[in-house]
Amino acid sequence: MSKPRQSLSRLFLNKLPADESIHRQRLQALSDQHHGKPFILDDDGLRMMYLTPACMQSAMKLDEPDRLLCAYSRIMMGFLLFNPAAQHIILIGLGGGSLVRYCYHHLPDCRITAIDINADVIAMREQFFIPPDDERLTVIHADAAEWLPLQNQQADVIFLDAYNEEGLVPALNTEKFYADCYRNLNKSGILVANVWGKPSAIAPMLIHLQDKFLQQVNWIKSYDSYNLIVFACKHEVSETRLLQNAEVVSAQHTALALPELIKNWHTIEFNGATANNKFAVITDHLRSVLVADPNVPQTYAEWKASVFL
Repeated sequence: MSKPRQSLSRLFLNKLPADESIHRQRLQALSDQHHGKPFILDDDGLRMMYLTPACMQSAMKLDEPDRLLCAYSRIMMGFLLFNPAAQHIILIGLGGGSLVRYCYHHLPDCRITAIDINADVIAMREQFFIPPDDERLTVIHADAAEWLPLQNQQADVIFLDAYNEEGLVPALNTEKFYADCYRNLNKSGILVANVWGKPSAIAPMLIHLQDKFLQQVNWIKSYDSYNLIVFACKHEVSETRLLQNAEVVSAQHTALALPELIKNWHTIEFNGATANNKFAVITDHLRSVLVADPNVPQTYAEWKASVFL
């Protein structure tokens, strides 16, 4: 490959021009000021949460807080193609609350339960305009790997949007955890996961999900990063029904461009392949998907310019 794979959080690691170097120095100074804890950067009408100077967690336009700036978050809303009328969403990984804000304001009949392990992140919720807890929204400080096994939620959707500087959180990437996700979804529920990392790290996740969700699993690379968005559904939904739902959903959520997902997502049927063969097939496939992409911004300046298009 001509370039390393990158996620939203790793856009800015190559050798940088002078203005980019100044930007990184600013981030490092903020990180030092906050003693290594998550911090906020305000810049030109944007508010961003960083876990580290090299790891942007979330971004928001101050004058359009409900807009989903990052393509991966818009793609995650693709669950609407499977269920346009969700009643309960569990979100693992609150972060800056992009998905919470969007769902809270655009899905008024939906209840949201958000879990985050990091109290410092939750403490920033007002700065990211996350609504206070009420009958529709509950934010819980907990380790999802410990919280979810104790639940029997029967949710319509589980968003898995929790990662660290290295990619997938190990405790949230196990066969047992995916089984707990499956159990906490109702019979037509869907798990939507935002992941990034090496193909060899992502492949076991896709194998576990396909084994548990009976191969009703699709994935797509984000348009502006190397994040992979995975949809694992407990029931089979025909392409005809997906297209019908797309017509309804697109009229209400025009900024999401959801019909494009149906054209671009991937799935693999193993047809009785052994475990080793499954790993090889998925890994090779991911290497063909996560290739150098000229549409992925390489610097903060490029990314910011794309936000204001």
